[in-house]
Amino acid sequence: MKKTILALTIPALFATSASAVTVYSDEGAQVDIYGRIQYEAGEMKFQNGQKSNDFGGEGEARLGVNVKYMLNNDVDLIGKLEWQVTAEGDDATGSDSIDTRYAWAGFRFMDTTELTFGRSQDPYALVVYHHDIFNIFGAQATYGMGIDDKVDDQIRVSYANNGLDLRAAYAFADDNKIDGNEAKENQWSVAAGYTLPMGLGFGAAYEQQNYGNFGLANGDVDFDAWIVGVNYTLDGFYAAVAYTEQNLEDNFNETETSGVEVTGTYNVDAWTLLAQYSYEETDVKGAGDFDSVDAWTLGVQYDLTSKAKLYAEYEINDDDLNRDDRYGLGIQYNF
Repeated sequence: MKKTILALTIPALFATSASAVTVYSDEGAQVDIYGRIQYEAGEMKFQNGQKSNDFGGEGEARLGVNVKYMLNNDVDLIGKLEWQVTAEGDDATGSDSIDTRYAWAGFRFMDTTELTFGRSQDPYALVVYHHDIFNIFGAQATYGMGIDDKVDDQIRVSYANNGLDLRAAYAFADDNKIDGNEAKENQWSVAAGYTLPMGLGFGAAYEQQNYGNFGLANGDVDFDAWIVGVNYTLDGFYAAVAYTEQNLEDNFNETETSGVEVTGTYNVDAWTLLAQYSYEETDVKGAGDFDSVDAWTLGVQYDLTSKAKLYAEYEINDDDLNRDDRYGLGIQYNF
C-alpha cells in the first residue's frame, strides 16, 4: 500500500481503538486495551516490483494500549502504545516480525488540543486517510513515493473542534546519532481540514523531508510533497478526490510525480462496496516521464458482527511498469 522514498493506501474502517475495552479506571486514571487479529490470502505482493507473488497467506495481530490520567479539569496526560505481529514469513510484509506502530506520550488540553512526543501519526495522513480505506490495497497515489503515515521521533501538535482539524509536526531522525550514518535528518509537516455539518469536507497538507549527504557528488537529498482533497459523506455513500505532487532532488537528479485519486464506497446493511482509481505520473529529469501508477481497486466487505468482517479485493494495474494485477481476501476480528 506504500512505496518508500528510495524505492519505486474512511478511517472508520480501520479504527481498532473504537473497540477499546477499559481495563483500569480509578481516580482520574484510565487504561484501555484494543487490538485485532486477521488472516489474508491471495497474490498480494510483488516480486521485483512487477510480477505478483504466487498464492500465499499472511497472518497478523495487533495489540494497543491507550492511557489517560487527568491532571485537572483542563489537562490530561495521554499516551499510546501499539504493536503488530506478522507471521507466515514467505509472503509477509515483515517475516515473522514484531513492529511498533505507535509509541507516544503527551498532553491533552481542554479536550481540543494535543501535544505529543514519540512515534505518532504523520499530519499528512489527514488527507491520505480519506483514501486509505481498503483492507489490503489502495491509496497508491496519495502515499506516492515518499509518504509514510507514521513517523518516529516526532513532536506533534493538533487541534480539533467544531469541524476544524489542524495539525503540525517536526521529527528528528535517530539514524544520524552515529557519525557517518547518512540517512533522514529531519522532516516537518502541516495539515488542515474542515468538515461542514452537511458532510462535505476539505483538506490540505504539506511535508518536507531532508536527508544526509549520500555522496560528495550527489550532495544532500531533499523531498517535499503536498496534497489537497475534498470528501463527502451522505448516509451510506462516501466519496473523496485528491490531487498530489511530490519532488525528490539532489545535486544532479530530480524526480517529480503528480497524482490523482478518486475513491467511493457504498454501504447497505452489512455490505460495503469499495472502488478507487489511482493515477500517478513520474517525470525523471533528463529521462522523460511514465505512468508509475494507473490502477483500479475494487473491494467488497461483509460485516459478520460490529467487530468482525470478511472482505475481498482486486487490483487492476495498467501502468508503464507492467505490473501484474493482484487480489486478496481475508477475515478480521477487532476487540
